[in-house]
Amino acid sequence: MTYPYALPRLPYAPAALEPNLNRATIMTHHDRIFAGHIDGLNRALQPYPALQRRPLSRLLLHPDCLPAPARPDILHHGSGVYSHALYFSSLAPARTGNPDTALAEALRCSFGSMEDFLRALRQASLQDTQEGCTWLLCDRCGRLRLLFTPGLQTALPLVPILCLDLHRHAYQLTCGDDREAYVNAALPLLNWEILSLRYATVSAGQPPFPNP
Repeated sequence: MTYPYALPRLPYAPAALEPNLNRATIMTHHDRIFAGHIDGLNRALQPYPALQRRPLSRLLLHPDCLPAPARPDILHHGSGVYSHALYFSSLAPARTGNPDTALAEALRCSFGSMEDFLRALRQASLQDTQEGCTWLLCDRCGRLRLLFTPGLQTALPLVPILCLDLHRHAYQLTCGDDREAYVNAALPLLNWEILSLRYATVSAGQPPFPNP
């Protein structure tokens, strides 16, 4: 993703995640929240041609290099663009699917089993009442870990495989204020094909995102 940033198309129809996440949830989240961050980041970068040429991850990793007047908006909207792009592409219509052999083995080594990983992901997503995101992260040795970050903080410089959005706008039109119901509904939607591809990319020593 580069400047001028454009709203990525959903990789599925807005109603494709029903009944887990309804059409109104996906449309509001993608077309209003995500699009708002895209527009806000473009506005914040518009006066700064030198910054427009930098990768999004570099902008987020080096806030001290950003001009003070624009820094809050660049960090706020840049983090929103980064996390939402990762989130939407991590989901797919519910279907029978599994991680590939390499990712399955990494999950087993890091968490014990697929069931243990899903249990840990659920726990990490429910242990804090703040809005934020839960990330599945990978180091250069292929080890996996989970991390919750509040607000729009990203997990950078750690390398993300998965971002689960835990802001109320991600689920309120489907689940009301019941975060647990949302997490339980989201887990069957994980796109193991994409997550396996990201893990393979990291294992090869390349950043998996923003090119998923």
